[in-house]
Amino acid sequence: MSMQTKRVVFFGECMVEHRADGEMFFGGDTFNTAWYCQHLCAQLTKPPMAVYYASAIGTAAQDDVFAKLMTRNGIHDEFLLRHPQRKMGRYWVSHSQYGERVFRFDRADSAARTYFELDDTLSDSLTRGLIDAIYLSGITLAILPATDRSYFIDKLINFKRQGGIILFDNNYRPSLWEGINPQPDYRALMAIADIAFLTNDDEYVLYGTHNPREIIEFHSTGSRNRQLLVIRQGAASCVLYCNESKTRIEVPACQVESPAVVDTCAAGDAFSAGFLVNFLLEEDTVASATVAHRLAAEVIQHQGALISPTLIPNLLNQERFVE
Repeated sequence: MSMQTKRVVFFGECMVEHRADGEMFFGGDTFNTAWYCQHLCAQLTKPPMAVYYASAIGTAAQDDVFAKLMTRNGIHDEFLLRHPQRKMGRYWVSHSQYGERVFRFDRADSAARTYFELDDTLSDSLTRGLIDAIYLSGITLAILPATDRSYFIDKLINFKRQGGIILFDNNYRPSLWEGINPQPDYRALMAIADIAFLTNDDEYVLYGTHNPREIIEFHSTGSRNRQLLVIRQGAASCVLYCNESKTRIEVPACQVESPAVVDTCAAGDAFSAGFLVNFLLEEDTVASATVAHRLAAEVIQHQGALISPTLIPNLLNQERFVE
């Protein structure tokens, strides 16, 4: 990937978040990653990406607050659509003394599910090459109706053929796939993803693998895709595998003592942001994973999916890596 600024669209669903501490804000896997990418880029004189967010929201007061939040934080809203009747979904978070999350959702009336019914702006931009990269997740796929999901995947395949960059996070939520076999859609995305961010536990449930070696074998056997696998394992080392060079590297995580772990919500999303921004800057996978671990370690020490920009350390200052 070149040093030229990339126009990166993050596509998915952001929801109103009711935090365990009683505060209300916002959260959603792809938006979380967009948020952290934007604030890391804001630390730089020449950021490697311009951050866009694609979703659909409603016209309720909280939806307006979210739209203004995007604008105020420098996240481009050209792909943010409004539904006249539906609204943003909601979720409530509670968690254990170790920061592990328990969620309750209300997304039945979510506007994001109707995205491709509302407007063709994102589809046209993919077709015409007006963006450089798109970031999506398994949740993005899951919330779309089957016909829209198939339509979107076809658009992504053509986008890839034209040189577009596809970034995929496997975030698998079984409840969103009830009665549907997710594997065909996941396989279709993995066949075209340039960078795949894989949470190991999700891979085990999806494919019956048992460890990173099996995950790598499953996705690389017979694959001709020049793909980078980034396997996240929570507090354990992440595993990086380059399918082109057949190289595997492990990068240790930052250890956070249990009393300091407040909320693990968005740790993986922040990890992806830290990795992606640094990788676009340097194409150094080890340095990128180091940045990713450090950002995730900071995020889990605060409430909510989106921590304040003032709490995000300057992780792109390489002097911080000197022990």
